[in-house]
Amino acid sequence: MDAHEKKHCEAGTVVSMRHTGSYDEIGKVYHELYQWAREKNVEVEGRGRTIFLDPPSEFDPQSSVFEVCLPVAKGTAGDEKVDVKELPACTIASFVVKGPYSEIPAHYAEAVAWLSAEGWEIAGPPSEVYVKRPDEHGHGDPNEFVTEIQFPIRD
Repeated sequence: MDAHEKKHCEAGTVVSMRHTGSYDEIGKVYHELYQWAREKNVEVEGRGRTIFLDPPSEFDPQSSVFEVCLPVAKGTAGDEKVDVKELPACTIASFVVKGPYSEIPAHYAEAVAWLSAEGWEIAGPPSEVYVKRPDEHGHGDPNEFVTEIQFPIRD
């Protein structure tokens, strides 16, 4: 894990799909959400984010509850398959990880320990923002992927 940083995240509108399953299924859910956006002519306005709804201490990479999100314009309409919601502005602790997605879950314990040592209180579910990811066809060198793990924290 590389950089540890405290920063502010702006509020934003996202389309999202909630899923219960393996961490390895995140890509499949993103594929479905991107396909939905294309079919509805919804323009994605930034990087994808996965919000993990299980507490970090209870996270199980084989069976977790998560929500994949894509930033979109305010006023975008969802449907029975996709929700639209406003993510609130917040202060986060950011941890940057380079490498395959399969290695990311192991970094959560390290991040939680670091937050505790710094005295920073977690204020919501963690998320991952995919900075350098596979291309639209799922191709790319997993050793070059860059993921930002974010924990909302109390100011």
